[in-house]
Amino acid sequence: MTHYNRFNAFCQTSNLWNGSLCGIKAFTLSQFRFALTTAEEQELELPVIPARTVLGKRAEYFFKFCVEHSTNYELLVHNMQIFKENVTLGELDYIILETRNKKMLHVELVYKFYLYDPLQHESKKIVEEPFNSELAKYVGPNRRDNFIYKLNRLKTHQLPLLYTPQAQESLGALGINVRQVEQQVCFLAHVFIPRELWQHDFKYLNKKCIAGYYMCYSAFAKAETANAYFLPEKYAWKMKPHVIDSPRKFTEICEDVKQSLARGFAPLLWMQLENRSFECFFVIQET
Repeated sequence: MTHYNRFNAFCQTSNLWNGSLCGIKAFTLSQFRFALTTAEEQELELPVIPARTVLGKRAEYFFKFCVEHSTNYELLVHNMQIFKENVTLGELDYIILETRNKKMLHVELVYKFYLYDPLQHESKKIVEEPFNSELAKYVGPNRRDNFIYKLNRLKTHQLPLLYTPQAQESLGALGINVRQVEQQVCFLAHVFIPRELWQHDFKYLNKKCIAGYYMCYSAFAKAETANAYFLPEKYAWKMKPHVIDSPRKFTEICEDVKQSLARGFAPLLWMQLENRSFECFFVIQET
């Protein structure tokens, strides 16, 4: 698995939604234009990313690289911290310039893995209905994350940060008038659903985000097969499943899963079938 493979996997990740959601317009990676041959792509000097960098930060390196090497955008600002006296108010991810029409965009980048739990309910009205009850069903594999809270933070903190006096002053020093900046969010996601919902008509989800399924440990422990199992490191979760190291047998992977869950982390598994194809799924704690 080369660094280029990881970059390519990032580029193939889809947005959680298409168009606009709750008033937030999506920025898609497909908007970037590149004038590179296949041979030139393989020779790209990709950013050096420290080994233990978390997925979200890896995505930031790759997004910046995309802007810098695109033919239709120019990077004006990235990861600009905004301060009020000695207090950090937040950070602006990117301000980019569309070179053809000179339109400036403030883009916030998010990279997430979610489970769609049809039984998940949120009593607080975090965003307006009918969005609230549906969007609350997207939760992190370890149940410590929820899409609706992230969406609300984007609406109430990260995007409004651009219009604070402190941000206007910092950007004004660079010749950027915030009133001429449009805001979009590049919300990249991999979503895992219950197997029985494979044909479900999701209301707001871009179905290209669906990457696999999930099951609880008790169901997994009863589903013994002779297939080969692989336990990818988290930095490889975004990759297309492939053979890594030596495959594990069911009894071995069961023990690995049990230990991971005991530490509070739902593991992602790749299972190679007899026909050499793969299935990708999470095993989670009982709910």
